[in-house]
Amino acid sequence: MLRRYGKIMLFSSFLLFLLVACGSADATNGGSGNSSGSVTSSNQVAVRTVTPVIVQAKSVHGATGSGPIVVNSPTPVPGGNASSEQVVLKDRTLVINSVSKQNAANTSSSVITLVLTVKNTSNQSIMNKPGFFQLMGAEGDTFSYQSNSSDNFYGTMPAQSSRNGTIAFQIPKTAAYSLRLLYRCEVATETTLILLKV
Repeated sequence: MLRRYGKIMLFSSFLLFLLVACGSADATNGGSGNSSGSVTSSNQVAVRTVTPVIVQAKSVHGATGSGPIVVNSPTPVPGGNASSEQVVLKDRTLVINSVSKQNAANTSSSVITLVLTVKNTSNQSIMNKPGFFQLMGAEGDTFSYQSNSSDNFYGTMPAQSSRNGTIAFQIPKTAAYSLRLLYRCEVATETTLILLKV
């Protein structure tokens, strides 16, 4: 008897819930089903319109609306080899003395080695950090440096000074073509994308 009474109460509660839900839908539509802001079909199913929200994107690096400086034909270095090139920026000059590609220990990777010189041409100190240098493949993949052979290459550079260093990147062999050096220093407007001769 008690079990039957519980089932009846549960069923009654469910019906009451449905009636309240239907009543609130009618109240929302003003009871007529033709209120503004909703479209009603012949089956009286309300479709609500949604006002889009405008989202403002925030820049992660650089200024809004400005991309990196793209260098497709860098200036050759006088007396340099076939892969040497230089890019002159506002407060520094980046010299790529040489670029080479070797097979890595595993058969699916290549090692790209860059011999670099960074010259501070300003009257103030500048930074030179490992995170400033990345390789970018033809598909847009970026690779951080794996190792460098000179410990004194990185750090704060005094005015009118220069530093030499070697950076090696181990990347998948399938990505080792049409490579660019992405140089992103502490000055966002000097972010540069340089086509490498490798």
